[in-house]
Amino acid sequence: MNNERLKKIAMQFKTHSGQIKQTTKNLILYFGCAFLIVNILEWKLLYLPSIDGQFAHNNYYQYRSPQERNLPFENIEIHHDGIELKGWFIKQQNYQKVPTVVFFHENAGNIGWRLEYAQQYYDHVKCNFVIVAYRGYTYSTGTPHQEGIQKDAEAITNYVFNNLNIDKQKIYAHGRSLGGAVATYAFYKRQQQNEELQYRGLIIENSFTQVNDVVGSMNGLFKIISPLIIFNTWKTIDIIPQIINPILFISSGKDEVIPYKQMISLSQAAIKTKQKFEYHIPQGDHNNNWTFDKNEYFKTIQNFMNKAAQF
Repeated sequence: MNNERLKKIAMQFKTHSGQIKQTTKNLILYFGCAFLIVNILEWKLLYLPSIDGQFAHNNYYQYRSPQERNLPFENIEIHHDGIELKGWFIKQQNYQKVPTVVFFHENAGNIGWRLEYAQQYYDHVKCNFVIVAYRGYTYSTGTPHQEGIQKDAEAITNYVFNNLNIDKQKIYAHGRSLGGAVATYAFYKRQQQNEELQYRGLIIENSFTQVNDVVGSMNGLFKIISPLIIFNTWKTIDIIPQIINPILFISSGKDEVIPYKQMISLSQAAIKTKQKFEYHIPQGDHNNNWTFDKNEYFKTIQNFMNKAAQF
């Protein structure tokens, strides 16, 4: 009788053990798929260097080089971290005296596609315009990832301050979308490392608080698991409270990529800045908000620079 009972218990245990193993396998498979999906989304959201051709020479006319727009410029080459970064220094005739904007570009496409924007910036704000492609973008070598692009941001900043014959008291960082996170990081690192020569002001446009918040806004499940499996976090929300010099927040009411409320959160988190300014474009979308009213858009930036220069 006892032996029969023991056999039944053993059979039940074996059955439950098999169920537990199968459940465990299913969970591993489920979370493995979730990990893969979220990371694919993460990379798709963050790093897309090959839209319409990775290299600027594949672009349409006037989107390949500043030369095609008759813009005075110098090529920039930065060797660091075993890679080479390439970009342009588009300079005014009196480039040694006017402000200089270092533009940290978005996640998608090559820097040639920013030439129309660069020319409008150049013409309206009357400043120099620096743009350098991150690793893996345009002609820059390497593969994009957060740690690497952060190193690129520091290298670009150091190059501008150390190698360009410009007024070092009038340098501003401007970043849109992913570039907002990159610009904020570059700004903060310069603030930490050099007390005398710093960026005069920071412009953040249509950017995010952190990558987890962008992924989480797409799906409730992703909101739960993304903090556990996303590696490119770009936590601007943790850096922005430390920024001291003036900040301009440019946001769009119809941003289809990053919820507008994330720009509100960034602005609210800027508690140490000497002064912050906000410019909201109600009808603006993620990439083309500056085209709705170019005069007002660039005049706002110019006014910000003038005010920031007083601090």
